[in-house]
Amino acid sequence: MLIWVYVIITTYLVGYGFLTSFTGWRGMSRKKAGHVSKTYEIRFKESYLMAGVVLLTIFAQVYSLCSGVGLVANILVIIACALIAIYYRAEILDDIYEMTRRLGQKGTWIIYLAVFCIMAYGTSHGFMHYDSDLYHAQAIHWIEDYGIVKGLGNLHVRLAYNSAAFPLSALFSMSFLGKQSYHVMAGFFALLLAWQCVDIRNAYRRGHFVISDFARIAAIYYLFTIYDEMMAPASDYFLSTLVFYIMIHWLDMNVKHEKSYVPYILLSLLGVFAITVKLSAAPLLLLSIIPIHRLLTDRTKEKMAAFWISVGLAFLIALPFLIRNVVISGWLLYPVTMLDFFGFSWKIPKGVAQFDAKEIRTFGKGYNDVAAYGDVSFAQWVPRWFSQIGGISKVMLILSIVAAAVYIAYLLYFIFVIAGQKVQDLQKSEKTKVFDISHHSMMNMADFFTIGGTLLGCLLFWFLSAPLIRYGVVYIWLVPAVILGRMFIIVFNRFGENVKAVIMKTLAALFLMWLLYKGVNLVLEDTGRFDVKYLAEQQDYGTYSTDTFELEGITFYYPTEGDQVGYYPFPAATHDLTGEVELMGKELSSGFITTTN
Repeated sequence: MLIWVYVIITTYLVGYGFLTSFTGWRGMSRKKAGHVSKTYEIRFKESYLMAGVVLLTIFAQVYSLCSGVGLVANILVIIACALIAIYYRAEILDDIYEMTRRLGQKGTWIIYLAVFCIMAYGTSHGFMHYDSDLYHAQAIHWIEDYGIVKGLGNLHVRLAYNSAAFPLSALFSMSFLGKQSYHVMAGFFALLLAWQCVDIRNAYRRGHFVISDFARIAAIYYLFTIYDEMMAPASDYFLSTLVFYIMIHWLDMNVKHEKSYVPYILLSLLGVFAITVKLSAAPLLLLSIIPIHRLLTDRTKEKMAAFWISVGLAFLIALPFLIRNVVISGWLLYPVTMLDFFGFSWKIPKGVAQFDAKEIRTFGKGYNDVAAYGDVSFAQWVPRWFSQIGGISKVMLILSIVAAAVYIAYLLYFIFVIAGQKVQDLQKSEKTKVFDISHHSMMNMADFFTIGGTLLGCLLFWFLSAPLIRYGVVYIWLVPAVILGRMFIIVFNRFGENVKAVIMKTLAALFLMWLLYKGVNLVLEDTGRFDVKYLAEQQDYGTYSTDTFELEGITFYYPTEGDQVGYYPFPAATHDLTGEVELMGKELSSGFITTTN
């Protein structure tokens, strides 16, 4: 909780400083409000926190190129925050007062505080993700101590799986205090999503549904599923909570008919950040179609300035991630070998990278033996893979397929029937353009098709690359939530007010019963793991039996059984690498090269 308070303060101040400057840049600061121009106001206060998270992640990645991310890095963050707080002291005090006033209305602050405490308890202990003790902990340890080391993937190929989540985790791990390396940032991302989901309570007050309500319900279910695992610094949790956050926020703006392109640019940039967390989020770039269309339609100097500023910021977000990839593995996007631009001595051999990529795909299809099943046909692996999926995931996958069919049918109906009728009407009036995305009557439809298409693109990309359920669970849930949720709203709106009221009361009661059921189950499951010491300290990484080997007089560790080593045996590899890997110098920081092809 103390670390989270520190994270909230620093990310808020950094995010506030950036967004205040951002909305003042040319092309970003003005929006039309009748005939009056005014500065764009950040309406969603959590945007400051998320902007701060992105900026501090970029800082941690850049800093890691020079040194270990620890005490000095945090001192620099504190100095920057102090300067921002002094410079914007009046504005920040006004903003804090406004937030306090809103949270004080009807005791809302109690709900947010309760969520904070509940999520903190879940992050204090639970099940450590297998991959965290396999390589996440070691990756964070390397960043804490050395920042970055050339050819690190040659020591442990999984360490070449770069993720922006690891430098961020290292920045806030507080390992420099000497007690332990805390791993609370996956839980913090879950906290931000949980706070965002609190607004589900507005559905009953409204008396009707909006499309973001269904996305929030899906997100709440996901938070329940990871509650006992989110203490682990696994990039899967960072990405899934981030994608839920982006989609819910985007849908909220659509519901509120947000006309400014500024928040859409910010969310598109957050999508770029998501890709640096995990490459599987690449299709999220499709969301940028909306702000790009708005900026390039009816071009002005201000819009073009906003466009190039956005491109520059996207490049700024991606560049540190790409540089870290090259230094760690020698590849721009390891294990993608088609982007072969460098010939560094520490480069992971192409054959190793290709085998690694094949192993990821094979494992995602439900097979462990790459040699035997690496080239299994589509008709062979799909039935076996589907049969291995259990419970609610299989149901949601089926609903995703149904949702995809509904989306295609709806799109075709819109193109050939609705749009055709509108074209005829508009040809008579000749007043506007049918497919102008900024046109009020078309905005919701255009956004729906863009968001639905993006989610389907993400789902397809996941399925064709590495369809392990935990890799794509966010898409499996969001696709039916958004697409079928819209269909439900269309049908719901056809009922009379009395029928709507009955439906709302019934669904509200069922939702509360479901929350109670899931909550009771969490308590019962936790009773067996409860330990009072976790109220004061976080459950640490796992410990494993290890053996040693030496390179240039430096002792390295490897597990005597299996392939996990946890955090503390450092530096570690998966096995004895004598004769396979060499140090590029006499120190650990000099880097690693492979001696085998």
